[in-house]
Amino acid sequence: MSKKLTVAITGQSGCGKSTLSAFYTSRGYKVIDCDVVAKEIRSFPECQQQLAEHFGADIIFEGQIDTKLLSMRAFASEEKLQKLTDITHPFIIAEILRQANGAFDKGDELVFVDGAVIIGHDFEQYCDKFIIVVAALETQCARLMKRDNITYEQAKTRVLKQTPYSDMLKKADYVINNNTDVQKLILQGELVLRQLEAL
Repeated sequence: MSKKLTVAITGQSGCGKSTLSAFYTSRGYKVIDCDVVAKEIRSFPECQQQLAEHFGADIIFEGQIDTKLLSMRAFASEEKLQKLTDITHPFIIAEILRQANGAFDKGDELVFVDGAVIIGHDFEQYCDKFIIVVAALETQCARLMKRDNITYEQAKTRVLKQTPYSDMLKKADYVINNNTDVQKLILQGELVLRQLEAL
């Protein structure tokens, strides 16, 4: 491989991103989970300070963010939700880049970043390749109902609020179809991995 690559793994909820990421982790690759990073940065003092300034000092209790209280206030309006994004995303991006650069410094040639909110957002510019995991709406809803113990309507609403596949596929370097079983997902993931390793 001629250069170090940051590879996005993205798709909507219930598409199977996490399963693919777990496979790449099992093969020894660094996989950075955006959701995990989003939780980690809430313990950063500078991030806490900015959140407290905008959402109230009482959202911090014993050095930790009260996520329920923060969510309640942030979701009160589109404007406040945007403010939450404006504050947290620079910290999330900086932490992902820090972890990726750490892996590259150790000699890794591929780093995967798993996240639903990549395409059309600030982190997109830092990705060299995009793997889009797709699944049918009914399949996604069934997986979300089982995983999160929610109704079909709740699952469908969640999926339809996310970036549509039509937008994601415009950026796709690799598309993995995950409508059947895990084995077929892994086989496609293996094929993509070989292509990435050959770059």
